[in-house]
Formats: sequence, C-alpha cells, structure tokens
Amino acid sequence: MAVGLLERKNPQRKRPAVSAQELMCRRDEVLDRYAGKNLPITETLRNLTQAEIAGYEDQLVVNQMRWISLPDPEIAMHLREYHYARAQRSEWLRTFKITPERLGEYEQELHDEWEHVFRRRTRRFHGDMPAPERESLGQAVLDDTMDRAADRPARPGSITAPWIGRGTMHSLADQADTAVPDRAVGWHPDYKDLCKPREETQDQ
Repeated sequence: MAVGLLERKNPQRKRPAVSAQELMCRRDEVLDRYAGKNLPITETLRNLTQAEIAGYEDQLVVNQMRWISLPDPEIAMHLREYHYARAQRSEWLRTFKITPERLGEYEQELHDEWEHVFRRRTRRFHGDMPAPERESLGQAVLDDTMDRAADRPARPGSITAPWIGRGTMHSLADQADTAVPDRAVGWHPDYKDLCKPREETQDQ
C-alpha cells in the first residue's frame, strides 16, 4: 500500500515519503469500499454573490461555458457547484478523508465519462458545421456529461452528493489548456483549438 502511494504515473511527481495519516486514510479507503461508507459533506451549497462570480470571469471554466453560449444564470449555477466541490475536496484532503491518489483516480473516472459523451456527441461533427450548431452540440455534451458525473461516487461502493461530481468535472474543464490528454475536458467540439493561446492560433 505504501509503495502504491509513493508511485506516480509521472516519475517527476514521485513522493519521497508518505505520512502515517495518509497511510491510515488509504487503509480506510480500501476498507470503506466494501463497507459502503460515504465521505462526509461539510460544505453547504448557496448561491454565489456577484463578486464571487466575477472573480471567476476570466478563468477557463467560464470561457468553456461562454464558448457554447450558455446563459448567465446557468453559468452561475455551474460555478456554484464548481466552487463548493473544490472546497469540499480540499477539506477531504486536509482532514485525511481521501488520499491524493484516490482523488486522481476519481478525476480519471470522470474524464472517462466525459470521453464517452464527447465522442458519441461529436461523431457526426464536420468542419463546416455552422457556429450555432457547434454551440448547441457543446451544450448537449455539457448536459450529458453532468448527468453522468452526478452518479459517479468519489469512493467506490459509496454515494457522493451529485454536485461533487459535476463540480469536479468543471475543475477538469478549467485545466484543459494545461492538462495531460487523459485529464483535459471540454464542451465545444473545437475546445482544443479554443484553449490554445491567441498567439499560437495566429501562428497557425
């Protein structure tokens, strides 16, 4: 178990040591997988203030939703879940309720759910598709992905509040410009190109 915690797919991210608390947390993860024990929810969803929403305005998580012309009220709804899911995941890590390893596995599982949706929805996508149709397709990708993310538990064999999965999916979308291929998530069929820096796009 300790070796598993020390190993990482990226050799540069290997860790020299694991704390006793993290080992105990990992042990509990394995045991609770069979006991069906749910992770505690300490965050309470509330609508974000306009100031809180404005603080995210220039972030990729919002740009991804703007690219598919999502209405402002829906963007605010998604940002609320993104905001509190981040806080809840941080609290789980801080209090050793979940290990970084398991959280990485959870993100990979969410990415797999997105990939199924994205590939199915964009199967008939073609380069000359009008912009409104591309945006509509992206909205369908978002909606279907959120439905699947809501049912994915953070800990196998347990139940996780639906907004945790949806909010975590938006965290993956927020990192699409820097993430490795098996972590990048997007809604618009052209999200990869849209994520590129403007200078890089102009060079092409």
